[in-house]
Amino acid sequence: ADWFGGDCATPRSRCARRARTAPSSSPPSHRPSPVADSPRAMASFALTSIAHSEDGFGPKSAIADDANDAKAAQIREMIYAPYNKTDKFGRAADWFGDDGSYGGGGARYEGGSRGEGGSRGDRAAAGSREQGQRDARGRHGKDGTAGSTATGGAGSVGGVETVFNFVANVGEEESFSLVDNASSRSSGRGGGGRGGGRWQQGGGRGFGRGRTNGDEAGRDLGVGAERERARQARIQSRKQQQWNTWAYNRQQQQVQYSASIDIRPDWEVVETVMFPEITKQSLTLAESAPTDLATYGSLNWFDKSYDRVTPKSEVTLRRRADEPTQNLTASDDPVMQKLASEGAGNVFATDAVLAAVMCAARSNYSWDIVVKKKDGKIFLDKRKDGNFDLLTVSETAQEAITDDPEDINGVPQLSAEGTRVNSAYCQQTLSADRAAHRLGEPVPFFGENDTDSVAYKYRKWNVDEKTQLVARCELNGVSESKGMDKGKPLLTLVKALNEFDSKVTGIDWRLKIETQRGAVIANELKNNANKLAKWTAMAMLSGAEQIKLGFVSRLHPRDPNSHVILNTQTYKTTDFAQQINLKESTMWGAFKLILETCRKFPDGTFLCVKDPSKGLLRFYSFEEKATSMF
Repeated sequence: ADWFGGDCATPRSRCARRARTAPSSSPPSHRPSPVADSPRAMASFALTSIAHSEDGFGPKSAIADDANDAKAAQIREMIYAPYNKTDKFGRAADWFGDDGSYGGGGARYEGGSRGEGGSRGDRAAAGSREQGQRDARGRHGKDGTAGSTATGGAGSVGGVETVFNFVANVGEEESFSLVDNASSRSSGRGGGGRGGGRWQQGGGRGFGRGRTNGDEAGRDLGVGAERERARQARIQSRKQQQWNTWAYNRQQQQVQYSASIDIRPDWEVVETVMFPEITKQSLTLAESAPTDLATYGSLNWFDKSYDRVTPKSEVTLRRRADEPTQNLTASDDPVMQKLASEGAGNVFATDAVLAAVMCAARSNYSWDIVVKKKDGKIFLDKRKDGNFDLLTVSETAQEAITDDPEDINGVPQLSAEGTRVNSAYCQQTLSADRAAHRLGEPVPFFGENDTDSVAYKYRKWNVDEKTQLVARCELNGVSESKGMDKGKPLLTLVKALNEFDSKVTGIDWRLKIETQRGAVIANELKNNANKLAKWTAMAMLSGAEQIKLGFVSRLHPRDPNSHVILNTQTYKTTDFAQQINLKESTMWGAFKLILETCRKFPDGTFLCVKDPSKGLLRFYSFEEKATSMF
């Protein structure tokens, strides 16, 4: 390969050309040959003879004895170099050696080596000088005066001379410096390490651990690898979100709620029921349809104009002047006492108490009921002067409501407000202008001033072979059906939800109640899961076909006494129960578990209290002198 122009050839080809040319003692002539310069002269090419060795690899040693063979001297210089792992790798072609430079005024091919003007005599002279330099290097390595190594010198390896051996250069060794190319580890305080800064990219717990720029440059860029990295990023994002949620909840102030009743130190805990045990229960009744033993009262019709109320046409909620009708306990109800004496059943309760027991696993606030057991009969009652009839507000919300009784947005104040709003809404929407729908005889324990639209059904269920339940179920309205049965009265349970502050509840009803009704009811199912479940259970027990929910909000967030009606929504009882995941089998399973627990006790009075801070029910026993308070 001619790297510098002209007809300069490689050292091997030059050696072959000098071997074919007879040595001459006369100086080379620069006069061009007439034959070579003739345009008709043909270039000749003669194949060189190949020395064959039968003893092994490489030329046979007999070549060295032939003094007339010019090729022998050249082959001796080009002899095969043995391989040694401890030796440094030599340079195959030394273009920058000391014996002649190809550039920068080098003297190897002076004259015609860089251009076309050089003569053959100049190239022959340069070849002779190169041959002399190689011979000098060989003798220098054999003498060991300079550049000698442990293997026999700079020009030999194991005593064998070769031009390809490595010759150490002191100047190059001194200018050599080691460069560390190992990837550096991250400091652990950066965004990619454990505990990285929150505002740095990739920061977080363990995200991008040990990742550096060098790793990013050398990673796989295939489609599958990119998909895998995206999947890992999603996993890390979910873990980061869970960690943030846990840290946020940990930093939130834990609200300690008070018990519904002051537990005295002399009361003894006789039994404890955990909520996870309640949720596992399931019971399907052999006869799901109850038997109506008696029906009392009459119901007013629901005013259809309130179905068309919107936030733009809100209606002021009128405050109730009189007190609502008192709700008697099961043991004080004369009809229940009569049925108990007749042997109609062995377990007696109201629908409100049954709903509290059946939905106990959804409650957060403390509540209590009284268990009275005598002569094989069990009465489940609410406690007199207790808070059982008060409605809870935002009981199951993510942000806990304060228990401060002086705060208008505290648990006691909100419960009283929610109870007043519910009673006022029912009285205002159930019109008395139309003749009431009569279900039976007047309620025997109502007075002359009790004019509320309330009807009671006394119903009996055969829970199992040894349990006959008699319950008093409440209804408070009827509404007209639509379609083919238009005008037919539908038994309806009318209730009201109240909004006290949209910043706390999460959704502003005035903005979302028309366009996003599903989002509003879903938010209420999250914040008031226990209250809505108890209302649905009461509707299923009483046989109500519809549930009408009124959405009532404060006129101003800081005014708990002025309210407006924003909207009313109607739901079928079965559909709403399915929506909130309330199953009859789960309801009856929870009731049977509590009932079997009560049957373990001897005759007497016991108190069932929901723990204010834990998901469990405790049953207390006490002395006879303390039963007067119940």
